[in-house]
Amino acid sequence: MNHQFVLSDFENVPFTDIGVLKPGQCRIKVFLSQTQTKVPLKLAQSLQPFGADVEYIQIAGSGPNALDFHIAYYIGKLSTEFPGSDFTIISGDTGFDPLIQHLKQRGIGCKRIAKIPTANQAAIAPVSKQKIAAPAPKAAADSKPTAGNGTATALPPITTTTRSRAALILKRLRASNAAANRPKSLDALRSYIKACIQPPVNEKQLNSVVQSLADSKKIVVKDKKVTYAV
Repeated sequence: MNHQFVLSDFENVPFTDIGVLKPGQCRIKVFLSQTQTKVPLKLAQSLQPFGADVEYIQIAGSGPNALDFHIAYYIGKLSTEFPGSDFTIISGDTGFDPLIQHLKQRGIGCKRIAKIPTANQAAIAPVSKQKIAAPAPKAAADSKPTAGNGTATALPPITTTTRSRAALILKRLRASNAAANRPKSLDALRSYIKACIQPPVNEKQLNSVVQSLADSKKIVVKDKKVTYAV
């Protein structure tokens, strides 16, 4: 099952504002050094709505990069327990970047951001060349992404690989109770995909998602019309 994990290097980037993070959209793990025995009350109050999806992890021992190694261990552990999941590391430490590249080469979505984006920020560029943006523009009228109860969705989960993006789109398409809610044209489907995915995709990435859906025979495109087998 696909999950969005946020791993905070709290020693490197202390925070109290959870920004765009929303309960039910991600699981948060806050890593504390051996000497950090308290967290700010504001942070605890902000994270309280996440319930069991928040975990404070205080490492044992100290030394250079001790906390970083713990984060790396948990990414490996969680990527095995929850295949297809994506990981966001909140840290200003560039030492994570070689690990992130290594994970990407093995199909594990992972990135690092220097801080959590806030609702009024259009985008924040992490050091690893990717961006986390505010919600994408609304899609065309016939292709507005909806949840299973027909209401508009909140900020889309973060996705960084073609596989995780295609899986998210399939999940959204399957949540539509009636086939009439699904985009009927290729252009509408492309707009739908753009609205569902964060960070925003470029044309090459968008084409890859459409091709992945076609290759898996979940969609058939003929004369720019789309039919579904989801």
